[in-house]
Amino acid sequence: MKTISWLNEAWDELQEIRNYVLTEHGSRSAERVQEDIFARIDPLESMPELGTLDTELHYHGKPVRILHSKHTRIIYAVHETEVVIIMLWNNLRDDSMLKKIISQR
Repeated sequence: MKTISWLNEAWDELQEIRNYVLTEHGSRSAERVQEDIFARIDPLESMPELGTLDTELHYHGKPVRILHSKHTRIIYAVHETEVVIIMLWNNLRDDSMLKKIISQR
């Protein structure tokens, strides 16, 4: 069983997503979006290879894995004892900056 940890930037992105949905669609929708993201992340404790391996993106030399929720990609890396949530990426964003942002984390 692995522990789940979040980079500060990824946690901030979760809060930004929640705040945006809260402003645009209300508290019920914001809660559902957050619950959906956590529902996808929670199984990683016991099934860390659940996400799709992306050999083009790396975090500290390790290829990352990606889980998809309705509007967001959850980008994470699997280490010996933990799963690190690196980034939450809106599916509508241009992917050309993704590699650069991950390399800066």
